Amino acid sequence: MSVLPLHSGRKSFRRWPDCPPGPWDTLVIGSGMGGMSCAAALARSGQRVLLLEQHLVPGGFTHMFGRKQFRWDVGVHAIGEMRPRDLPRRVLDWLGKQRVQFEALGDPYDRFRFPDGFEIGFAADPRSFQRDLVATFPEDQAAIDQYLRWVRRASKAAVSFFAYRSMPQWVERWGGRVQGCLRRDWWALTTGEVMDRLGIEGKLRCVLGAQWGYIGEVPSDSSFAAQALIHTHFRHGAWFPVGGAKAFAAALLATVEEAGGATLVRAEVERILVQGGRAVGVRMADGSEIRAQRVVSAAGAKTTIGRLLDEEWQQSEWARSITALPDSPAYLCLNLGFAGDLSATEAARANLWLFEEWRDDQREWQAQDPAALAPILYLSFPSYKDPTHQPGAEQFHTGECITFVPWDLFQRWRGSAYGDRGEDYLALKNELKERLLAQLRRHVPALMERVVFSELSTPLSASHFARAHQGAIYGLAAVPARYRNLHLRTRTPIKRLYLSGVDAASLGVVGAMMSGVLTAATIRPRLYRRLI
Repeated sequence: MSVLPLHSGRKSFRRWPDCPPGPWDTLVIGSGMGGMSCAAALARSGQRVLLLEQHLVPGGFTHMFGRKQFRWDVGVHAIGEMRPRDLPRRVLDWLGKQRVQFEALGDPYDRFRFPDGFEIGFAADPRSFQRDLVATFPEDQAAIDQYLRWVRRASKAAVSFFAYRSMPQWVERWGGRVQGCLRRDWWALTTGEVMDRLGIEGKLRCVLGAQWGYIGEVPSDSSFAAQALIHTHFRHGAWFPVGGAKAFAAALLATVEEAGGATLVRAEVERILVQGGRAVGVRMADGSEIRAQRVVSAAGAKTTIGRLLDEEWQQSEWARSITALPDSPAYLCLNLGFAGDLSATEAARANLWLFEEWRDDQREWQAQDPAALAPILYLSFPSYKDPTHQPGAEQFHTGECITFVPWDLFQRWRGSAYGDRGEDYLALKNELKERLLAQLRRHVPALMERVVFSELSTPLSASHFARAHQGAIYGLAAVPARYRNLHLRTRTPIKRLYLSGVDAASLGVVGAMMSGVLTAATIRPRLYRRLI
């Protein structure tokens, strides 16, 4: 099976400098989910859009890659709100013209293993989820019920919150004051503060916050509204794209192309061109220039500011305010290939979370300590999720194991060339791989007996291929300071320069998609109706 996004049997992208002639209505920098969704939404509104991607393939964290007979999905493991009537599904069907189909992960969709043999699954139904929690922690029923009520309130408040982020700043200031008189500011509270107010502690605290890995921040640091959106996002379970993550690029880039647009890979943007305080195009790494009516950067807020803008804009209050925000954690991904019968192992459509301790305050694996274990391991099995996967006679399957690490562990190789980082880097990479494999053998021994291939990707991979600032998995950290920063929005101080992607709105595949449409609606206001 090809890992390339294909539409009607051919690639939905070109290679730079094979660029069709202009004029272009909009240039979009970065072909992650935010960039592709913004481009597709503008294309559906009649614009001719050019999408520029510096990597070899489009898709950002939704692209796929292969080794030998194995295929992995880089950043797509579970997607919520994909029932036909759910708003994100309706938006995706409109963007991709119903070309992306989904397979449910089942019930439960996420499984959790804690110390002392404690296991729990999160049901793909909100009533069952609440009932299971109460059955497991009967003495905490009142706190559980109140917590889930606050989850619903915070999630409902998110609709207007993100709408304001696409409007002029003065509108949000005024609207925020009005809303502040009517409801609690859930974004300013941490998840830990909410749990403290409700008296939630111990094992229940760890279980309610167990999905913190989907936003990259432990409960003591994460914005409660961001954590609440995770609960809401998966309240009816999770899904996986049929054919793998490349299905997103295949569908969305086809929409761009059908409207006269194009997507270029190996198209590295060196600078956003600004004249008279207005974005007029981009200069490519080879010195050539492309002009357009407007520019959208979906390359990440810090990457946009630090790599694509002139120094005068980097020193502005707007830029300094954003670059002062913390990043989400860097991460390791151990890509696994299995052969043989896995029916008696933990391999399944549902994801598996493994916790070393009953703690909810350990975000990263302090791997510089040779004795330290990764506090959290997230296992996903993409070949089990995709109904089109053909395991063959040798029963080949794939798995991914993710954990978070400090960027400082890899800082000294920042700026080094891909494939030429030296023997010390390769030694560290191999050491971390072997330590993760050993930890997994302790947790899932039968499964690990079937491993025939393993390869570790480090934060330097995310930094190189996705231009992720310091290898951050989710862009900016999902902490209160991020969501209270009025400078972080789809509009920028530079006229006709817009931001999109996870930094401009919410996290994950769906968060990036909705951000893309929100940015498109900032440009074409009639598109706001697609978000209702």
